[in-house]
Order: sequence, then C-alpha cells, then structure tokens
Amino acid sequence: MKKKVDIPFLVASLLLLVLFFVPLWRITLEAPQYPEGISMYIWINKITGDSEFTLQNINILNHYVGMKYIEPDSIPELKYFPIIIAIMVALGVLAAFSSSKLLKRSWVITLILLAVLGIYDFYLWEYDYGHNLSETAPIKVPGMAYQPPLFGSKMLLNFRAESYPHWGGGVIFLSMAIGVISQWIFKRKTQVKGMVSATTLLLMTILLSACSNKPQALNYEEDSCHSCKMLLIDQRFGSEWISDKGKVYKFDAVECLLDHLSNDLTQTGSIWVTPFNVPKTLVPVESSYFLVSKELPSPMGMYLTAYDSYIAAQDHQNEYGGDVYNWAQLQEVSPQLKNGLQ
Repeated sequence: MKKKVDIPFLVASLLLLVLFFVPLWRITLEAPQYPEGISMYIWINKITGDSEFTLQNINILNHYVGMKYIEPDSIPELKYFPIIIAIMVALGVLAAFSSSKLLKRSWVITLILLAVLGIYDFYLWEYDYGHNLSETAPIKVPGMAYQPPLFGSKMLLNFRAESYPHWGGGVIFLSMAIGVISQWIFKRKTQVKGMVSATTLLLMTILLSACSNKPQALNYEEDSCHSCKMLLIDQRFGSEWISDKGKVYKFDAVECLLDHLSNDLTQTGSIWVTPFNVPKTLVPVESSYFLVSKELPSPMGMYLTAYDSYIAAQDHQNEYGGDVYNWAQLQEVSPQLKNGLQ
C-alpha cells in the first residue's frame, strides 16, 4: 500500500527554509539626525542594516553611551541557529512522510518551544547590550539603561527604538499555525486543507499590508503635524508622506509638507493630500491641483488649498481668484510663495 504524504505538514516544514532568505527581526532607531530611521535586521545567521554602513553607525552611537559593539561574528547563536533550522526541516519532512501522529505533534511542540526560547534569548541579548555599559563611556546618564524594547517602541535619550518581527517571524508563525491546525484543530482532510489555505492567505495579507504604501487615515484632533507639531484640526486640509521604508509622516497642511520635503530633495516615497472639496480623504499628489488665493486662508498662512481635479480647482479659482498649479509647478513656486509671506 502506497504511503500518503501529509501535504500541509510538508508545507509547514519546508516553509522554514525561507528563514535563510529573509530577516527574523528588525530594530529601527529614529532621531532628529536620522529622520527616516536606521534599521538593523537580525537573521538566523547574520545581522545586516539598511546599508553597508548601518552597523558601523550604530556601533559609533553605542560607543558614546558605553554599549558593546555589535559584532555578528562573535554571536554564537548566529552559528548554530542555521543548523537547528536545517535539522527541523529534515525532521519535519520525515514526519510528513510518516504516519506517526506522535512524531508530527512532537515536531510542532518543539518548534513552538524553540520560538519561545529564541525570543527569550533575544531578550537576554538586548538586556546585556543595554545594561552592561562601559565605565569609560563619553556620555553617562545615572540610572539610564539602553535596552531596546522586545516588541514595540521606546524612547532612549533622544532616540526612539522600535523592535518588531520581520518576514522571518511571520514565516515561523505560519509554519506553527499550519502544524497546529493540521494536527489538532481539524481531522478531516478537506477541513485541514481549507483551514491551512485560509491561514496562509490571512497571514500573507497581513504581511503585504504592513509593507503597503497606502495612506493612513488622518486622525483630526489627535494627530500632530510632523513639521510644525500643531494638532490637525481642519478636515479640509492635511497631507501625508510615506517614505520608501514605509514610515508615515502626517502634516496639518500642504505648506508643512513642502517645508519638510524641501530639506531633502532626494527623498522619495508616496505623497498624499487632502482635497479642499473632499474633506477627510487623501488622494495621490500626482493627480491633485492646488489653488493659491488670498481669499482662501490655509492653516499655515500660504493661502494654499488642494483639489482632487483640475475642474474642482478651476471652479474655486473662478469664485475666489488666484493661481492653479499642479504638484511639480507648486514645488517650483513654493519658495516665492513662502517669501511673499515674510
């Protein structure tokens, strides 16, 4: 009799091979000198950054507060984690071709325990780096520790440290979820396949949405402008810039957005503005038009309002006067408009 292969369990096992190609975790530091943040990525076998100089820059910052240098070659976990993953893949494939439920369930339990132990080990690693500080550090703050958060964000002096799972973390969760569903929750084959497919689709949707450049809603009377720090009040105004790294910057007016972007003309990403004629919405800046009219005040005094179409902008131009610009034209004339207010 031909032995049947447990396809969902085989998928759960082979998924772990993805860990050799994507990071497990990401730690990002944000500060005035790093407005977009610098990110460090932790893999099962290495530590990398946004660029080849990221680790060097982080180690320079660590030196000033007395933290140890981050030297991937000296971290033993990065040497034996790949071996553990390879063994888990091999055992999982073996279990998928086996009829033993005990072997499969033992594999799932082992994977969960390894994930828990890995997170605990990561916490100890962070604790060691954040608390065991050099006595000769140039900057000493009594009672201050620099341990990044295990999960979430935390202020460390003038830096905001953010720590979240990356693609690899999602892969491990997905592998565990498929294993649990296939072995415990449902026994009938069709239900197993349906639940595995649904779980995979849900997780992939979550992961893709996390990397999306879609705008976030502006929360008026709650969000503050990234540039002027004023509260967003008027629902007919507002804008948003999403950097290539997915960081969202919110502004109470297009003037503040222009002011922020003018500080670095190399900044790229997606830009969204709130049309004056369609409050509380955000539309791509490339399809927007802008009216500058002294009869239409705006939050920051440049008399600048956005519209979702040329026709809408022209209608208000006929009523209030002024000049209509597209985004490229507005960027060119914004210095003159700003100087005209001074």
